[in-house]
Amino acid sequence: MKRRPIDIVSLDALRVFECAARLMSFSAAAQELSVTQAAVSRRIKQLEHVLGFDLFHRNGRQLSLTIKGQRLFLRTQASLEFLGVELDDLTAQKATSTVLVAASAAVSHLWLSSRLRRFNDRYPEISVRLIVSDNLSELAQADSQLALIHSRGMHPNWALTHLFSEQLVPVAAPAYLKTIGYGRDPLDLQPKDLGELALYDYHRAGVQTLTLGDWFEEKAPGVPRSAPRVVFPTYMMAVEAALRGEGIVLGSRALIKPYLESRELVELTRDVMKTGFGYYLGVPRRTSVSEAEETLANFLLSERLI
Repeated sequence: MKRRPIDIVSLDALRVFECAARLMSFSAAAQELSVTQAAVSRRIKQLEHVLGFDLFHRNGRQLSLTIKGQRLFLRTQASLEFLGVELDDLTAQKATSTVLVAASAAVSHLWLSSRLRRFNDRYPEISVRLIVSDNLSELAQADSQLALIHSRGMHPNWALTHLFSEQLVPVAAPAYLKTIGYGRDPLDLQPKDLGELALYDYHRAGVQTLTLGDWFEEKAPGVPRSAPRVVFPTYMMAVEAALRGEGIVLGSRALIKPYLESRELVELTRDVMKTGFGYYLGVPRRTSVSEAEETLANFLLSERLI
């Protein structure tokens, strides 16, 4: 069986040819490849001998490609570029592990993002890809290696470890209290007092989601209250409205903890709603955990009280 040229042409010879054809100079190619000009010339002649045709027209020091040389150059350049990209990708995958984490938008923005920055500083070799969804049932079914799940602590597909409990309380910015002329301790406000103020709410993300209306139903049933000025599509938009001093929203203590500690937001009553739900770090039950996934999981668990 006759051997094809590809079976006897070396990759090194094609690299030398590509460089010489691109620079149109044997001496420039020799400098780029860190070899002698004679070595480049010899390699090209050997390649032409194997192929059975000339690659270059030679006119003293002036070079130009033959028609077949031009065709081979274009193919060789494209092939080497393709191989280069693949090798870069393959070696990058060896150097970096990627962990897929699923979480809701509010948890991602208010709790997870700052912790992922600290994780990246400590473990730069591990890349984290975040999958965000406000559909809680969809979140629990996400094709991810870790998930932050709103739950009572049990899930058929995920082994859950408690991060923090859900405690809900109305909050506002001090600037809003100043606007309405309230100068006493915000914790002295009663649920019936809050019903007359500017209320902001958000859409339910699922049957487990509780809103400001649910808080009033539990803490002040039957007490008249104004309709929400705005019902936002996301929890984060409602929190941002409160931070701007526009009115009152229902705050999740664990999620808005930095704003409470900085006094950008303050609790408006001692009537805290404990829902029995919490946020849990989930690991798939039916798959093994990689070293990178375990490293990130342990890091997030160590951050529970921070």
